Amino acid sequence: MTNVERRLADNFWDLRDDAYDNPVRWRGVTAEVLFERMAEYVEAAEERGEPIDWQRDLTDRLACE
Repeated sequence: MTNVERRLADNFWDLRDDAYDNPVRWRGVTAEVLFERMAEYVEAAEERGEPIDWQRDLTDRLACE
């Protein structure tokens, strides 16, 4: 399987698109919560030495909050 490295900006655009396409999922998500979760998941990915799967590591978990 080919591993295509995405630019960090692409991931932020994907998050923005998800928020636009699924506003109910993002209802109640504040900037504080968003940045806190981002910091936690970036730290966890760095510790694992794995790339971040933004959909799994951020979007899906914010929706559960």
